[in-house]
Amino acid sequence: MFACASVAVNRAWTVLSACLALGLFTGCLGPLPPKGIPRFPSDGRPPAPETLPAPATSVPVEGAVPEESGGAVPEDIFGGAIAVMWTPPAKTDPLAAAQILADHPSWRVTAVLPDNFFGDDANARQGRALFQTLVSSGRVEMVMTLPGRPLMPLLMDTDNAKSSTGPPAALPPRFSWPEDVTGQIALARRAFRRCWKVDPAGVALPWDAVLGPELSEIAKFKIRWAVLPSTPAAPRLVEGLAVPLFRPALPPPGAGARRDWAIRGPLSATGSDAFWGPVQVNALEELAAWESWAGDPDRLRWALLSEIPTDRLSADVIREPPSTPDFSPWIGDIEENRAWDLLGIARRAVEEFKNSGQADLRTLDLAMRAVYAAESGGYFFAFGHDADGGRDADVKREFLATLHQVFQIMVRPVPAEIRSGFARGGTAVEAEGSFERIGSLLRWRDPSHDDRGPGAYFYPSGSQFESGSWDLRVFEVQPNDETITLRFEFGALPNPWKAPLGFSFPLVEVYIDINHSPGAGSQEFLPGRAGLVEHQDAWEYALTVDGWGARLFQYVPGAAPRATANPAAAKTGPAAFQVVLPRRLLRGDPAGWGYGVTVLGRAPQGGPMPVGAEPGPGQFGGAELSDRPAPPFIDLLTPEGVSQKRVLGVHRQGQDPTLPFVRAE
Repeated sequence: MFACASVAVNRAWTVLSACLALGLFTGCLGPLPPKGIPRFPSDGRPPAPETLPAPATSVPVEGAVPEESGGAVPEDIFGGAIAVMWTPPAKTDPLAAAQILADHPSWRVTAVLPDNFFGDDANARQGRALFQTLVSSGRVEMVMTLPGRPLMPLLMDTDNAKSSTGPPAALPPRFSWPEDVTGQIALARRAFRRCWKVDPAGVALPWDAVLGPELSEIAKFKIRWAVLPSTPAAPRLVEGLAVPLFRPALPPPGAGARRDWAIRGPLSATGSDAFWGPVQVNALEELAAWESWAGDPDRLRWALLSEIPTDRLSADVIREPPSTPDFSPWIGDIEENRAWDLLGIARRAVEEFKNSGQADLRTLDLAMRAVYAAESGGYFFAFGHDADGGRDADVKREFLATLHQVFQIMVRPVPAEIRSGFARGGTAVEAEGSFERIGSLLRWRDPSHDDRGPGAYFYPSGSQFESGSWDLRVFEVQPNDETITLRFEFGALPNPWKAPLGFSFPLVEVYIDINHSPGAGSQEFLPGRAGLVEHQDAWEYALTVDGWGARLFQYVPGAAPRATANPAAAKTGPAAFQVVLPRRLLRGDPAGWGYGVTVLGRAPQGGPMPVGAEPGPGQFGGAELSDRPAPPFIDLLTPEGVSQKRVLGVHRQGQDPTLPFVRAE
C-alpha cells in the first residue's frame, strides 16, 4: 500500500515483481510548488497559487505536546476534533483527490494510499506534486506501509507461532532474523522520506497479526503509532505495547445508516472536549456529507491522527489490551513449513556471503532485497490454500524464482534443495533451453525465470507486473507456401493497459539473417538499442511486436532501417501470440535463417522501457551506476551453452552486448 514506493511485491505476486515489489521503491516525481497549492484545471493552465492556512501544531500521541505549545492542545484543534483515515480505492484519480482537499482548507486527513496510486502520466505527476504540498503544509499526513506485507512476528522468530490462537500442527526449522524486520522498516522509511520529505509518524501494519516484539523495532525509528485494519462501529485503541495501535472505525453501508451512525458517534464529539477516531473513509466527499449532517460546519474540526492525545479520546473509543493473533494461515501446513525451510536456506547463504570477505555492499544490498521479496506475507498465506482459485503452482514458481534470484545475484550455485522446490528430490525449477524440429516446425525453448537481464534486473514497481510477463519460454517458426508464422510463448501475458492485441508489457524484437553472409546486412540493433550482432549474423530484416501491433523493417545500407509492412499479429492463448509474415516479403528458406530474439519492456508511452538503479512504475531496476544506459534487454533467446547473464553482463566492463543468433542447424 505504499503508493510512492512501488515495491512491490502485495499479492503473491510477480516473482521479482513480487521480488522487487518488496524492496524497491521510487522517489516522487515532479517539483514541489514554491508556495500555495496549484490548481490544474482541464485546460492545463495553472492559475495563481492559493495561500495555505498555517498548519496546526502537532500533538504527539500518548498525550505529550511540543514544548513550544505550552503543553496545550492547539487552539484550532479544540474539543470535538475528528481524525479521519482516508483509504482511497486503487482507481482514484490522484489529481482530482488532491484538488478536492485543496478546495477545502479546513479538511485535514491521514492517508493510507494503495500501491500504484500515482501513475507515470502527466495527471498523476501533477497530483503527486500537489499532494507533496499538502503534506508539507500539514494538511495531509501520509501513513507508511511495508511493501510485500511481511509477517513480522514470524520473521523475528517462527517459534512465535507457538503462541498462536490456532496452534500449528508442526513447525519448520527455526527461522529467526529480527534484523530483517529492522531492514525492511528502514528500507520503507527511506522510501517514505524520499517521497514525502518528512519522517513517517505512523505505519500501517499488515495482516492484523501483531505480537509485540516487532513494535519495539518500529519504535526505534521514532514511529509513534500504528494502524490496524478497520472495525465496524466504534474505533479501538490497543494499549500496552511499544507503540499504541489504532483500529479505525468503519461506517456502515448506506447513506441513511452512515448519517445516523455519524450523528450518534463522531459528530456527538463536537460538543465535548473529546477527540474521536480514527474513522475510515474511502471517498473524500464523505467529509462534505458529515459537514452537512453537523448542522454547523464551523464547529466541526478535523485532526490528523498524530494530533490525537490518547488521554483525551472520546469514551466511545474502545480501549483494549493486546490480543494474541492466529498465525496458522502462514505456518504449520506442509507447504508453508517447506517454504520457511527454503527461505532459511537462502537467508543463511546471504549471511555466509556477507561474512565471506567477498561481498561488496551493492551486491549484498541486492541480495537482501531479493530475500525481503521472498519474505512477502502473501506467499506464505497462499501456500497450502490453493491461492487465487488455482494459482497455487504459479505462486510456488514465483517464490522459488525469487530464491533463485538471491543466488544469481551473489553469483553462487543454487542449492539442490531450492532447485527441488516443494517436492523433495523433485526436478529443478528451471527448464533447459533446447531446439527441436518437427517436420517444418522449428521450436526453441528458453529457460524459465530468466527474465532478469544479466541476472540482477528487477521488475518495475507495481503489482500489475505479473511474474513471467517478460519471460520468453518458446519461440517457434512455422513456414508454409504462403506465410511464415512466428509464435512466442511467455510465462504470463497480462493486459492491464488494455492493448488491442491482449497483452501490455513485452516488446519483442526478432533480427533475421536470411543469407548467412558475413557483413551482408546490419550489425547494429534498431535505433535506440545499444549493442551489436556478430559479423556472421548481420541481419537483413527486423521484426518488432508489442500489444499494439507488429512492424517489419528492412536493412538499408547507409540509411536507417525502412519500415516495409505491418504484419498481422494476434494473441493465440493465455500466454502466447503470433505474427504472420507473407512469404513474398522475405526470400530463402526459414530453416536456414538465423534469428536474434530479444525481449524488452514496452514503456507506457511506447518504445523500450529503461532500466534504472531502482525500479519504478515505468522502469526496471538493478542497473549499475554509470554514465552508460543499462542494456534494455530483459530476456534473450540464446543458443544452448551460451549464458544470457554473460552476454548482457559485459555492460559492467563498459562494453555493449553482442547478441548471439540461434539457427536450426
